[in-house]
Amino acid sequence: MGAAPILRVCLTTALIPTFEVREYVAVVIDILRATTSFCVAMARGASEIVPVRSLQECRRYGRQGYLTAAERGAQKVPGFHFGNSPLEFLEADLRGKKLAFTTTNGTRALWAVRNAREVVAGAFVNMSVLLDFLRQQAQPVLLVCAGWKDHVNIEDTLFAGAVATHLEGEFRIADDATLIAMSLYQQAERRKRYYIQHSAHFDRLLALGMQKDVKYALHRDLHPVLPYYQNGILINALQESHV
Repeated sequence: MGAAPILRVCLTTALIPTFEVREYVAVVIDILRATTSFCVAMARGASEIVPVRSLQECRRYGRQGYLTAAERGAQKVPGFHFGNSPLEFLEADLRGKKLAFTTTNGTRALWAVRNAREVVAGAFVNMSVLLDFLRQQAQPVLLVCAGWKDHVNIEDTLFAGAVATHLEGEFRIADDATLIAMSLYQQAERRKRYYIQHSAHFDRLLALGMQKDVKYALHRDLHPVLPYYQNGILINALQESHV
């Protein structure tokens, strides 16, 4: 048997240039809330999601018949169909629809790792599907925490730690950032909500009345879909999805 592939954690989008992303299967993580929302939208039937970096670009897709989702500073931007709340998408019938999506952090992270070997989006709501995919690929993995405006945050680090903990032994833990994330998860595993409720982003969402989004985003395996980023588009890598 060959050596186990390495697994590393990038704690914030600002650190992505310090990695040779071409060597990795990159997992983009934005638990509150972009990658959670991607999963929900795909489970509700969206055929593709185009992550874009600017509001202007998102509007341009809207003129082409796409549904549009836009968030800045945790708030929905007026004039778009959706914001970045997974609960919004949960209530929508998106069967066969195409969606253009721009957020403060998650879509930036996707763009920053676009040249990775493969790119997928991960969240608690699709965690088991993600773990299965990474095991099947058996390639070096980079868990990319979107963070908040280039700063480290608790929720993305917590999820990176969860993934690393479940894959430990099958992958080789290669850096201190991964050990930090694993330590956080192992301390918080049974009290995730307690830890998240002490995070800066929870305070932002709470002030906006979005605490239900947080609760939803911490549930595991609600949506067996795998957002897969290729040629600038997210598609569901699995043939079947279930609401």
